Amino acid sequence: MGWGTLTEVTATRLTREHAVNLHNHIFVTNYVHRKMAKTLKDLGIQFIDTVGNIYLNNPPALIFIHGYPREDFTYGLTYKEGMFGRAGLKVIFALLCKRELWNANYREIKTAADVALATVANILRELKQKGFLIEQKNKQKKLIRRNELLDNWVNAYIDKLRPKNIIGKFKSVKSDFWQHTNFTGLQALWGGEISAYLLTRYLKPEITSIYTDKPANTLISELKLRRDAYGDVELCNRFWNFDTVEKKQNIVPPLLIYADLIATGNARNIETAKLIYNEYLEKDLIKD
Repeated sequence: MGWGTLTEVTATRLTREHAVNLHNHIFVTNYVHRKMAKTLKDLGIQFIDTVGNIYLNNPPALIFIHGYPREDFTYGLTYKEGMFGRAGLKVIFALLCKRELWNANYREIKTAADVALATVANILRELKQKGFLIEQKNKQKKLIRRNELLDNWVNAYIDKLRPKNIIGKFKSVKSDFWQHTNFTGLQALWGGEISAYLLTRYLKPEITSIYTDKPANTLISELKLRRDAYGDVELCNRFWNFDTVEKKQNIVPPLLIYADLIATGNARNIETAKLIYNEYLEKDLIKD
């Protein structure tokens, strides 16, 4: 059974005459629309796309799954940049924060990282090739060399992913507004210095970072913020789709707190980042 590449344009031009010689092939493409899936099935042409639609008819196996939508929400993030590109960083972040994802199926990882299904497969393959993901004797997968992986992730995150996730800088009516803000129902979490303070009580916050998957204008209105290029409030897009125990305190995962503190270059923040590493990352994320 051979493999080929089927673009959407090519697919729309297929006829029964063309299909005669294609029955022993599986065509792979980015996306097959519901109607096109039915057409290809009627023509007897097997296919698979990157979002999970598939038609396989190789007796005794018969699989036909269609209707999964095009994944526009990935904002064009692809595997082209490799495991330390923006899409890869999201997958690695999910794996580092949630051990149960090491042995989860591709679709569960895709949902947690908010990336395309094919991206998950490619990133996991690269992690295996580079010796970060192994299969143990009991067939269970394990992420190893996590300390090295974490360091590489932080550096790439600061350079590639973090700048793209910043919505903007703002000014609040009161600098200590965060102390009186209840995030319940706001779909937002404290990040950076605020979350570091809530975990360690060591750092006096100067910059308020907020991660949200809610429309920015809604949050700006609810928190009474105004745009200011030199403001002390930073709104960022939430780039993950899973919860950790820290969510109970309305704060982001410790790995992200650590990375955001390192990104500031501020000596006091870096000192606090070391506390976060020692207390949360070394004990929970790095340990076997």
